[in-house]
Amino acid sequence: MRGRKGWSSIRTREAQAESTRRAGGSTAAALIALCVLSGCAGDEVSRALSVVTEEAIEAHTRFLASDLLEGRGPGTGGSELAASYVATQFGQAGLEPAGDSGFLQRVPLVSIESSARFSLRAPGGAEFRATYGEDFIAWSTDTVAARAVDGDLVFVGYGIRAPEYDWDDYKDVDVSGKILLMLGGDPDAGGSGRFRGDTLTYFGFPAFKLEEAARRGAAAAFILHSPDLGYSWDAVWGVRSGQQLWPQPDGASARLGLEGWLAQDAARQIVSMAGLDFETLIESAGSENFLPIPLQLAVSSRVDNRSRSLVDFNVAGLLPGSDPELAEEVVIVLAHYDHLGVGPALDSDSIYNGCYDNASGTALLLTLANAFGQLSEPPARSLLFLAVTAEEPGHLGSGHYVANPLLPLAGTVAAINIDGANLRGLTTDVVVLGAEESGLGSIVAAAVEHEDLSLAGDQVPERGDLYGSDQFSFMRRGVPVAHVQHGLDYVGRMPGWGRQMLEEYYVQHYHRPSDECQPDIDFAGAVQQARVVFRVALGAANAAERPLWREGTQYREVQDSLLLGTGN
Repeated sequence: MRGRKGWSSIRTREAQAESTRRAGGSTAAALIALCVLSGCAGDEVSRALSVVTEEAIEAHTRFLASDLLEGRGPGTGGSELAASYVATQFGQAGLEPAGDSGFLQRVPLVSIESSARFSLRAPGGAEFRATYGEDFIAWSTDTVAARAVDGDLVFVGYGIRAPEYDWDDYKDVDVSGKILLMLGGDPDAGGSGRFRGDTLTYFGFPAFKLEEAARRGAAAAFILHSPDLGYSWDAVWGVRSGQQLWPQPDGASARLGLEGWLAQDAARQIVSMAGLDFETLIESAGSENFLPIPLQLAVSSRVDNRSRSLVDFNVAGLLPGSDPELAEEVVIVLAHYDHLGVGPALDSDSIYNGCYDNASGTALLLTLANAFGQLSEPPARSLLFLAVTAEEPGHLGSGHYVANPLLPLAGTVAAINIDGANLRGLTTDVVVLGAEESGLGSIVAAAVEHEDLSLAGDQVPERGDLYGSDQFSFMRRGVPVAHVQHGLDYVGRMPGWGRQMLEEYYVQHYHRPSDECQPDIDFAGAVQQARVVFRVALGAANAAERPLWREGTQYREVQDSLLLGTGN
């Protein structure tokens, strides 16, 4: 479709508004949208949804999560096999290749495998030598073969500067060349009341903290792990041990010489060496008056790196739209297909299969592509089905896409992400994050109502899931998003059982080899979830007007710049 239309004229926002008014006032787009939301196109939609079955979702999930694919680690044969499988399924669904090489979009990455030593010395001579894997995990984003990283240790609270929340942990204190120690999460965990209460913000994520430390010229930074973060030390180890993946260096972005995590027990010993009380130090970070605290400890560390360049792939399949004008706009439905590959053995198992995370979500993506292929006429706007790689190391596949879009971001009206499908049975509810902040909200509400479900709020706000998966790459560029999760109110189960099971998953199975497909998985709830995604995607693709972020939301200004052609 790009060859025929060329995507040569992305209209300004004013021109787009006029176009949508014409479309809405005349024929197909508005009528189809009305039918989708009201049910008058029921036969057509029902026929398409008839292929969204437990059997189809199960077959895709079990194959993608099988040992044959060895955990789908980017840059491995298992990832290549997974990408080939997804591309084949897209072709069988009738999608057009939309990558830069058939269905594939090249994602250049650099792999760095680091070994590190880390010790501290107090002025009186006391020394602490940290044990790798037990006391700390560290890695380098630098491709140099070896680097010594030494400096004084400074506690910087939560390591956050967030003007929109009137919060600054640094207070213009010069931390260049220092080794920083910071807490995970954001200050509301300490009762500041400045952020979003129980809902984790983007500023609480490790990536932001480490980026901020690098911008301030720190030599290294360590995040203090705590069980209160909601995931185990093993989960951190599963992601951050061994090979680390990064975008190819651009020469412009600031990077730390060393970054990592410090286990809580090790942090207690270190703080005690500094002559301070651990609990008091942590509590001090919750105050708006917090100032960085030099701990009077000298850090000595060294990192040795083995690096190599590699290429992995996003997989993109296009269903061209049917409206002559609106077909230049696109709705993206995406899921990440990667997981952690082969890693440290836990309970004698070293394959991190990622059944729930995210073979299951990719299975929904493939099933939905097939469902849309059953429609006698495509939606008004185009649909791009996008399976992205390298989500686990930091949304690298989706980040590469928004930096190098296959279809212009100014013509991208929505991104609908699936990260984890329901594997425990029917629910009475569904969770959709992000849509309430844009015009997608009404489309989501209608879709959920049509499936006779209730729309629940964020069930695990302390995890900050809105910022924790690939939809965030699109949010940052101004594209409205909907992160469609499954519900937790399970039919036939006691209240709270779903939340309990999800918490158990994050403590016992998240980013561990035990996230594999058990024989007794119930895919009925995954069907519910897929049907909601289908209706949301169809509604957005047929809506007379493209959804906009609400006035006053932080992404509206970014979207306005994007539509006016002044954004990046």
